[in-house]
Amino acid sequence: MFPKTIRVAALNIPNVFQLNAIGDKIVADGSEGKLLNCLAEKLNFEYELILSPDNQWGSRNKNGTWNGIVGLVQSGKAEFAMPALGITEERNEELDFSLPYTLLEKLFVTKEAMEMPKNTAFTYPFTLNAWILYVLMTLAAAILFQRMIFKNATLLGGFLSVLGSIVSQAMENVRETPWRRVLLGSWLSIATVMPFLYNTNFLSFLTLPEKMPFPRTFEELSKAVLSGKYKCLTPIGTVDRELLHRSDIEYLVKLVQVIEKNDWDYQFGKRFADLLDGPTALIVPRAGMNILLGSPPFINVKPSLDNIGIWHVGVGMKKNFCCKERLNSVMYGIVSGGLYEKWFRDQTFIVTLRDRLNVKHEVQKIQLTLEDLKLAFFTLSIGYFLAFLVFLAELLSPKSFDIFYF
Repeated sequence: MFPKTIRVAALNIPNVFQLNAIGDKIVADGSEGKLLNCLAEKLNFEYELILSPDNQWGSRNKNGTWNGIVGLVQSGKAEFAMPALGITEERNEELDFSLPYTLLEKLFVTKEAMEMPKNTAFTYPFTLNAWILYVLMTLAAAILFQRMIFKNATLLGGFLSVLGSIVSQAMENVRETPWRRVLLGSWLSIATVMPFLYNTNFLSFLTLPEKMPFPRTFEELSKAVLSGKYKCLTPIGTVDRELLHRSDIEYLVKLVQVIEKNDWDYQFGKRFADLLDGPTALIVPRAGMNILLGSPPFINVKPSLDNIGIWHVGVGMKKNFCCKERLNSVMYGIVSGGLYEKWFRDQTFIVTLRDRLNVKHEVQKIQLTLEDLKLAFFTLSIGYFLAFLVFLAELLSPKSFDIFYF
């Protein structure tokens, strides 16, 4: 006979395994809570919830004992352990597990980065390598033209003439020969196309600014953490750090070493999304990402493109539980009928709807403002000021002084 009362070691996690008081009775709700309620109804038992004193799933202590809900079941204080207990080799030595009902894929999430500052938008159209190549090409053209195309031009004069061609200024004092025309035409083609591409991209950057780069893979996250640009938090009482330590991948081992050195961890709670403020990454299961954090566009959360592993999830039971076969029979019906998937999707929809009702509608303004163009006007003013200084220098200099020609 299936026991009439089951003690369940539990964690109170909003939307997943949420505990509600109904009269003098505590009832589980959320996607995992509905699973427990369905098992109780089909197997005709009542459950008593025992909260984990340290609010952890369970990891092995140095003395060999376990903490969290795994420790409660191992010590005989509970028969079941919920919610979403990953089936690992170490836990399987201490507990029995039901049939798996979902997968646990561990990845990390970050908030979508802020927009890149518009004050330096004039450098965005080209990459650093493109800028270096463009400057070197301009200098090479100035030296080559001063020697082969311009008539008696100084090196400074040749450079200014080449630089002026980039901003649509005419070239003067040019030697007229067929092969020189080919060389000059090639440069003028470059001097026409490059500014056109720059102006087009520059306006697009001002209208729709790019986002700041942020890590998308664990390798990129490891580099960002090691350089001090990001911090990475792991959930308390899970085996995530052990898994990272056992990895054969060097950047994952370095990542967990920094995490342990700074003691970066977190607990699941109502202010879960606030943990992502700033350059922070959280290691979470993919299945719980939307149900814990919400879904776009109500929260700008980006999951990583890779993961550190995938595990099955089952209901943890004490060793040699009397009615494991009957429990698995009901679990088989729940999984094959798609009930757990439905409960999970329903709970995700509720969370998303609640987030949507709390968001104020704002019409996005996609237009250029004076604030966006202040750097352009400032640069233009500096250019006019320098041109005025050159004009004064030409007026005050001797007539024989000429920077363009010998």
